[in-house]
Amino acid sequence: MSRFIFAAAISIAVSTAAAAQQVPGRDLLEFPLGTLAESPALTRLIAGGLWNPAAGALGATERAQIGFAALTTPYELGVESKLVSGAYKVRPELTLTASFAQASITDVFKTETDPQSLGEAIPYNTMVLSVGGARRFRAATAGLAVRYRFGSMDTSRTGAVSLDLGGLVDRAFGTPVRLAASTFLLSPSRSAEAATYLVGADVPLAPFDSVWALRAGASVQHTDGRGHEHYFFVTGRYRGVDASIGLSQSVVFGNVNRRIRLGLGLHYARYAVAVAREDGAAGIGASNQFLLTSVFR
Repeated sequence: MSRFIFAAAISIAVSTAAAAQQVPGRDLLEFPLGTLAESPALTRLIAGGLWNPAAGALGATERAQIGFAALTTPYELGVESKLVSGAYKVRPELTLTASFAQASITDVFKTETDPQSLGEAIPYNTMVLSVGGARRFRAATAGLAVRYRFGSMDTSRTGAVSLDLGGLVDRAFGTPVRLAASTFLLSPSRSAEAATYLVGADVPLAPFDSVWALRAGASVQHTDGRGHEHYFFVTGRYRGVDASIGLSQSVVFGNVNRRIRLGLGLHYARYAVAVAREDGAAGIGASNQFLLTSVFR
């Protein structure tokens, strides 16, 4: 039934998107791709800084990083997302980043007055190509990313350019509190894109050292014309193992949804492998994520 509802919504949205000249597929990017169970504004798990350009900055001992992330949802939704990204340090304080994200939904067909499908499957997908840079200062990092997003929905195929800014402070006002803020798909043409604004903060619950650490935090993100999300999380690391748990509460078109996110990662040598799971909304099954990164020193 969820697919039939989705198909009907797409059939209606085709004419709406064409009239408003909006790039199709924006809702496919509302899944937290590459973040596992951490705050999108704060996470440095994946290279490239997709959600916060400042988070793409490499550490003092890192020369380059590449990463791959994938997300799948249950059959009822049928959403699949992938992300390939990289970062390269050209100067001790300057990192260049690039990423390519793609999301699509499969097997969606047109319907009219009953669930009987009509014709071939409707192409519904989007791609985001990003290039940018991040510069480290004493206790803060600033980032900039230029993005081009292309979307396809039935016969509607359009694209738009956006310019995103991000900042990340490792020690706010001399305290161990981290702060972050960024934009995602902030386009000069506001009618073409729905921009997302993200802020986040976390604080250590236990002292950081080379063996273990524990932090807790919260983040908020708002997307123009769609809704907002509040997220509360705890993340910890012991030697080469890290784990995260969080609670998300989102309001989209007046509907309130609460979901649990769980993440588990393993670091070995210059590689990191992680998996995550997020509860589904409205009784639909959970989505799953996979992440692989490699650091070059």
